[in-house]
Amino acid sequence: MFKQHIAILSLLLVLLFTACGKSSKVLSEKQMEDVLFDIHIADAKINENYQDFPTEEKKHELYASIFKKHEISQEQFDTSLIWYGAHLDVYLNVYDRLTKRYTVLSDSITARIDRRRMQTITSDTNQIYIWEGPKAFMLSSLPGKNLIDFNLDTVQLSSKEYYELTFNVLGIADSIVEPVVTFGVGLPDSAIIKREKVTGNGLFTISISSTDSVPPSHIFGDIRLAPEKKNCKVFIYDVGLYKSKKEIKLHKN
Repeated sequence: MFKQHIAILSLLLVLLFTACGKSSKVLSEKQMEDVLFDIHIADAKINENYQDFPTEEKKHELYASIFKKHEISQEQFDTSLIWYGAHLDVYLNVYDRLTKRYTVLSDSITARIDRRRMQTITSDTNQIYIWEGPKAFMLSSLPGKNLIDFNLDTVQLSSKEYYELTFNVLGIADSIVEPVVTFGVGLPDSAIIKREKVTGNGLFTISISSTDSVPPSHIFGDIRLAPEKKNCKVFIYDVGLYKSKKEIKLHKN
């Protein structure tokens, strides 16, 4: 019974400072930004190197190291999430700054990632980079900000080619929705379309082949989040689109 009273009292205290203002236990906007930045990087690291984190204990150790780095506790972070969740305008400001930081990070590692990708592709594939859109962007589940689409009709396309769309993802662990990717090749009288859900952070690839003897007219698609009242954000970066005469096989590094 005593423990129940303590639990109820703790909940009331949380609700009290959520309603009345920011408690001293709540991280500042800069602190929250820094911690979330490291946590999102950790999520991607776990997803890309899942063999190094086979148990929940291993994952918790990584998150604990982040809390130790920033000299905070798990309880303080959880408390801060509750507060920021109730103050979405402030939370959005934090995420806007995170977007800029991820973009800078993306630009700094793009060349290295491209070199690694090319090492996994044999020289006779004749792979050509044809993406014309932004290489990094933030998707929001709020209506009007939940979609980025593309339509490449100025790129020279040939018959019997392979096409692959690739990008990296951060923020899936914090989102209640998962991005859906539509990828298609337009033909004179039809279209080849694939649709897949992005279920985790890290590298995502989707490929499609045009076996038609007539060259495609265009390549099209979109990446979208389902509209939600609660704002969720997912960061997409290192976007690339390739064409090749042979099947492209890219692997995580």
